[in-house]
Parts: sequence; structure tokens; C-alpha cells
Amino acid sequence: SLLFNPILMKVQGLLDRAIKEGIDLDPELIEEFKTHCGEALVKQLSRGRGKYSLRMSGLGRPMCQQWHDKNESPKEIQYNSIMRFLFGDIVEAIAMVVLKSSGVNVESEQERVNLDLGVCNLEGTLDVVIDGKVWDIKSASPYAFSKKFGGEFGGYNKVKEDDTFGYLMQGYLYSKAKGMDCGGWIVVDKASGEWAVCEAPDYQKDDSDEQLSKAKVNAKQIVKDAPLKKEFKDKEETFRIQYGPRKGDVVSTGNRVMHTVCSYCDYKLQCWPNAQMYKRVGTQATQRPLVWYTKLKKREVDI
Repeated sequence: SLLFNPILMKVQGLLDRAIKEGIDLDPELIEEFKTHCGEALVKQLSRGRGKYSLRMSGLGRPMCQQWHDKNESPKEIQYNSIMRFLFGDIVEAIAMVVLKSSGVNVESEQERVNLDLGVCNLEGTLDVVIDGKVWDIKSASPYAFSKKFGGEFGGYNKVKEDDTFGYLMQGYLYSKAKGMDCGGWIVVDKASGEWAVCEAPDYQKDDSDEQLSKAKVNAKQIVKDAPLKKEFKDKEETFRIQYGPRKGDVVSTGNRVMHTVCSYCDYKLQCWPNAQMYKRVGTQATQRPLVWYTKLKKREVDI
């Protein structure tokens, strides 16, 4: 069971002791933490100043995003995004202190690796090697933590099923370059502080081979400057009436909603220049969430 993963048990044991009686941290770990936090500030506050390069961490993302990255298209980024990125970096720095303090066998961290894909030599920096396996450390929103990485509904198959960010490819490229198995993901919920260990299966040759093959295809397209191809389509906005005489009927608003992947993309307005954010029209809820519309014909629907 994931609940009895040895890494997770050691982490929980350490944090439990810290609450009950306190622990003495290694001064070197404190200095490492300070250094990582300083590096995070520099990296995030000077974002976008570096030249584009193919990296293991990004090669599994949608090709349309990677095209925009390479061609330096204008981004649509909210000011608070920098804070979210910083929070993530700091949570991951804390995670390393906790892992090392808890007695987990950390063999190496932040190790630079490279892999020859034929069309290019791909570089990357893996997070951590524990007990002879390559692991990635992630900070996650409560939704991603429970629905993707941990809890009753998450796990490896869930990550594989909806891998918009290319986590599988990233993990298997690191492990291939290192000549080790992929361990999976060690994940911290940014809101609750809970931990989850999302393990890759013991037999992973099929998934590893598949991801390596995809990586070669993706890299070839980027190196050869393949033209931009929009990968995701918008969809008609419909909803089911929850109450009233027409309860159960499915109604179309006449609007079109942006694909979820596009809605989180920094380049959404490059692909959908007329898009606009508005309160969801297709709902009877009192609190209407904001969504991205590619076509907004009606702002209210009479039922």
C-alpha cells in the first residue's frame, strides 16, 4: 500500500517527532536550504531571460506549447504566477531537508544528466536519487494531490492517463540517462502539507520505451522546425438543468469553451486571440466560476 511506502513512513515519523519533541537539524542542511531559496528567487524573478533549449523537463509537454517556447511568442502570465512558482520551489527545498533528516537514503540530488536521442543531445537535471531509483519532487495543489498523485483516486495510472505536463517522459528520460529505474514522484500538497509517494511500477520497460520513442519524435519536430499545429479544440458549452420544470434536460448555451489544457497555457491568446474570461454561463450555481470562452454569444441563459 502507498500508505506504507518506506519513504513516506520515514518522513511522517520525522515530522511526528518534530511536533512532539522537536529535532536537531544538521546545520549543513539549513545552509543548503538557504542557498536553494536564494537560487529560487533569482531563477523566478529573472524568468524568461535565458535562451530556449530542449530539456528533459519540458519535452513531454504539448508540441504547440513547445513551438511557442522556441519561437519566443508573447506570453499571457498573471503577476501572481511568479509567487506560485516560488512557493513550489520553496516547498521542494523544504522537502529535501525533510527527506535527508528523516534517514531516507538520498544518494544524489540536482544531478545534471544527458541522453543522446539521435537528433540531439538532450540535457536535464534530475531531482533526487533514492535507493538506486530516480525520483522527482513535486509540489501540488490540493486537487492535483488527491486526484492525480495520491489519495484514493490518484496514482501512477492516473498520472499516465492525463499527462499534460509530460511527467512520465521526464521521469523515464532522467532514469534512462542515469541507467536506473524511475522511482516516481514524491509530492507535497502546498495547502495542507500532506505528503504522497506516487510509485512507478517495478516493470517499466514498456512505458520507458514508449516515452523514449515519443521523446525522439518530439525532439525531431522541434529540431526540424516543424510548423505550428494547434493540438486542442474548443468545445460547445452545454449543461444539465438541475432543478425546475426542465430538470434533467441538456441545454446548449451557444457559447464555446476553451480546452482545459489551453486555459492553463501561457500562450492561450496566441492560439485563441478572441478568447475572454467570463463567469460560467452554463450553470445554475449561485457562485459561477470564471472560465475561458473562445466564443461568448450569450452571457445569460433563460431556462
